[in-house]
Amino acid sequence: MDESGQEVIEQITVTLPFLDEEVSALYLADGRLYIPVYVVCQALGIRADIHIRRWRNLVLWVTARKLLFQTEKRGKRLVWCLLISEVPFLYSLFNWKLVSPERRLQLRRATEEQKKLADLAYQEMQQRYKAMRQALFTFLTTFADIDALLQQDADVLAPTLDNESFLTFSALIDCGRFLFQKATAHARKMVQDQETLPIVDAFKIDADNNIIDTFSMPLLPIVPQEDSERFYALMGQLTAWRQELQSFWGERGGWTTKG
Repeated sequence: MDESGQEVIEQITVTLPFLDEEVSALYLADGRLYIPVYVVCQALGIRADIHIRRWRNLVLWVTARKLLFQTEKRGKRLVWCLLISEVPFLYSLFNWKLVSPERRLQLRRATEEQKKLADLAYQEMQQRYKAMRQALFTFLTTFADIDALLQQDADVLAPTLDNESFLTFSALIDCGRFLFQKATAHARKMVQDQETLPIVDAFKIDADNNIIDTFSMPLLPIVPQEDSERFYALMGQLTAWRQELQSFWGERGGWTTKG
């Protein structure tokens, strides 16, 4: 286990990302794969104690964890580990003069590949950010007057219903109003949170290094996963509510509500 009690399921052998080097890794109960940082240092041929002490001051180390690892000579020990996906970032965080020319060539290629992947990941992050931002603004503008519309439907349609149907309809309207209020509050919170993201000015250049476009964008256009999941869950609840309302009017010969 690690210091937080996370169970290590299995110690296995994997190949370091972008390098032809097999090392030991830890497979955890949450399904993620971690590699001891000192093992990476051994594979690279650099001193682990010096570099780990330096790397622990970097932002990268925020996700590092101490996990129980079976060493070859000293038994099981708690050692610093990183997710396998984060290991390649270490390749550019030390002096390459400390390794052989062959290893330097590998590291250069690895760094180039990692940069390409990082660029793709950032582009995907931007696309998800823009799509979510568009979804939030579409929802907020489309249903800005929903409370008044629901009340209007209730005032117009309620008198046409018998007592039992009226009670069912009133409950449906109250449920819809509650769901829209929750969804609106959450959407506004997400928009406000996005406004606090640090913005940077960026520019595009052509092959001759001439600036062809300038624009502003979030430094890290991240939408928290839990916020996205909650928003879409609320949209699902609203869809189910709308279907229930349609069914209510379908049983009575037609649906005319604007909700």
